[in-house]
Amino acid sequence: MEEVPVLIAGGGLSGLTTALFLGLHGVRPLLVEKHPGTSVVMKARGQYPHTMEALRVGGVADAITAASPGGTGEFYMALAKSLSGPVLRGIMTEGEMSMSHVSPEDWAMASQERTEEILAARAAELGARLRFGTELVSFEEDQDGITAVLHDRAEGSRRTVRTRYLVGADGRHSPVRKALGIAMHGRGFLGNVFRVFFDADMRAAVSGLEGDVAEGGRFALFHLLDPVPGVFYTTDVPGRYGYIRGMSDDQPDYTDWTTGQCEELVRTGIGIPDLKMTVVGTGETTIVCEVADRFSQGRVHLIGDAAKVVPAPGGLGGNTAVMDGFYLAWKLAMVVKGQAGPRLLDSHDAERRPVSEMIAEQQYTNTVERLGPDLDASTAAAPVHPVTQVFGYRYAGGAVVPEPGETGELLEDPTAPTGRPGSRAPYVPLDTAGVPSTTALFGRSFVLLAGAGPEGEQWQRAGAEAAALLGIDLPVHRLDGWEKAYGVTPAGAALVRPDRFIAWRAQDHHEAGRLEAALRTVLDRPE
Repeated sequence: MEEVPVLIAGGGLSGLTTALFLGLHGVRPLLVEKHPGTSVVMKARGQYPHTMEALRVGGVADAITAASPGGTGEFYMALAKSLSGPVLRGIMTEGEMSMSHVSPEDWAMASQERTEEILAARAAELGARLRFGTELVSFEEDQDGITAVLHDRAEGSRRTVRTRYLVGADGRHSPVRKALGIAMHGRGFLGNVFRVFFDADMRAAVSGLEGDVAEGGRFALFHLLDPVPGVFYTTDVPGRYGYIRGMSDDQPDYTDWTTGQCEELVRTGIGIPDLKMTVVGTGETTIVCEVADRFSQGRVHLIGDAAKVVPAPGGLGGNTAVMDGFYLAWKLAMVVKGQAGPRLLDSHDAERRPVSEMIAEQQYTNTVERLGPDLDASTAAAPVHPVTQVFGYRYAGGAVVPEPGETGELLEDPTAPTGRPGSRAPYVPLDTAGVPSTTALFGRSFVLLAGAGPEGEQWQRAGAEAAALLGIDLPVHRLDGWEKAYGVTPAGAALVRPDRFIAWRAQDHHEAGRLEAALRTVLDRPE
């Protein structure tokens, strides 16, 4: 029987990212995906700066940027009455969503289909075994692991594998989640939207608003309000565009629509009644907003759409899927390698589910404004700025050592960081040769930040001793200029997890003797 340390069911964004980062951390997973390859369907696009930070660690950030329209992360997004105007609000027209003050990375706008290709190639390069055309049929957990049955769809054969952990990355209808009996909660079904892809000469229609997108320039997207809510956007193919007709109480039945009806829908929706076009594809998409009741059960962990399904407006569905894999992989790797105890994995649900619920509600709020004005706006959550959504969420109840007085807030303002355990390690540009910022130090292992003064020598020794005792990598970086953002004195230190969250901090070098105990707490390594 084949034995693998981690079995990943699903080869979309979340599964491929998990495979990539497991490989980066020295674990060779097996990923199975029932489809014959990565996605070939036009889906979501766009990578937030926090996602690009993770992809930088994974070695694919430059490839993702190069795969973006025009080879840059620049894009134009606005809320408008129609494509001919007026623009009511710029969402990203003149840097409204720039995050350069909290991150060294910029946006990218690669499509999901190109991103999956890049992730798959890198995961394989790092040792992950990817088996497309292979489906997880069933699995059974016992005290020591999981026995899974796989079906090779091309050969029609079945084989059994043994694994220590199973990752359910198998999409919104997740057979893994259903086999575990895990229910979903949230707003559920919101409605259907109809999508039309078409070829046309749109240069005159969009010139002056977002640049020369018709000739392969930067990506552009318009949320249109009249006469019905809809979305117009560019694609990777010059001269090819997408239109999404939003939700309403009088939604037509698109089942038997002709090409002519689709053309008229687009012309009316974008406000260009005489547009010449060629329809190249159509499809109806169900909009759902719900989160799994739990993200972990025994040796099985859910990520991506298997764990939560969110509406598209806001763009955090795919980004959260990538980050799920980034955040889970280091924990799995350390447990598999014996560097952490199994209860470290309990933090997956404790940390990722509250964030997912917050994102789901924020995407619902966006959907009410941009796609479904007939939805119940009275229950929509108050908007949270995107910078805070992606750089300000906290893990107060997870794999951290909380401080006295911790009140458990889910969010904090990343422009005024506290440095508390459970918060994201702040981005601090550094005037140090070879180290542009604190963020550049994180991602591959735990890291200890200490001051450059003589007190830092004690932290250097404590870090080396703890690393040797626990058998882990623990680089100690002694630097000037980072302490204020992390809420410590120049004699203090901050312990940062591989996913760039603060696990523990100390105000004085006399606390260096507590470092080993802090690591043992976070890693579930009792004496």
